[in-house]
Amino acid sequence: MKFELHCHSHYSRGSKIPVEAPQSPKEIMQRAKKIGLDGLALTDHRTNKGWKEAREEAKKQKIIFIPAIEIDTLSGHLIGLGLNDSVKNYMSLDDTLDVIHGQGAISVAPHPFDLKGEGIRNEIKKTDAVEVFNSLSLDKFSNKLAERNAEKIKKPTVVGSDAHSLEMLGSAINIMNAGDVDSVLKEIKRGNVKFEKNYVSQQIIINWGKMRMTESYDDIIKYIDKNYSWPKSWISCHMLNKFVLSGKSNDYWMWRYLARFSFGCSGIYSRIKLAKYY
Repeated sequence: MKFELHCHSHYSRGSKIPVEAPQSPKEIMQRAKKIGLDGLALTDHRTNKGWKEAREEAKKQKIIFIPAIEIDTLSGHLIGLGLNDSVKNYMSLDDTLDVIHGQGAISVAPHPFDLKGEGIRNEIKKTDAVEVFNSLSLDKFSNKLAERNAEKIKKPTVVGSDAHSLEMLGSAINIMNAGDVDSVLKEIKRGNVKFEKNYVSQQIIINWGKMRMTESYDDIIKYIDKNYSWPKSWISCHMLNKFVLSGKSNDYWMWRYLARFSFGCSGIYSRIKLAKYY
């Protein structure tokens, strides 16, 4: 059976760019059924607000819903998989792990060596499983690093699409012999999981980025006005307007090339920044 273990709905909210994902939990479950998934964990950032809607739609679609949260700990992001209640954010990693285990759930370290520094790095030794492939980690080296370190300490592994749009859903799939939430958790802890792995395309990421900036436009402008001085503020606003207003216009080519350049640079930068963990 095929499972998506890392995805987000519109209940996930960012700080600088508030809108992270446009789709509802209901739409996610409908899409999951359409692409042939047997189960899905909704892992919204810091909240379980989408659980009720997701659970109801999963029942209609006859797929397994795994209640989960991507929690902010003082060490970085941590997924609680198979939870039955919310989990307080910004606790120590150890305290967060105690709460997760107290609910009979398991802990997964998502994108532990990501470039933004949101993963828990070498603290993966404390978790039940490690996400060794994240479809949004286009630098690729951070995924290889997660896989290498998980293998070194003999941790069970999973993969995640980290889907923030319906098009991203199912990019990374976990295959296991499990018919309910409890058996999913047991199979993960036993290491009985096979994978299908694909990176999200650059075009999908560009479209997702444009959606986020368009929907969060006013918030971004306020952030720039408050935190950036001239000429950085002028340049930022000018490029933001170009991106938001582009589409079929002649400006859109610029963003495609900027994206390719950025993805290329991230691959080089990740090897420099993360070399100490290799």
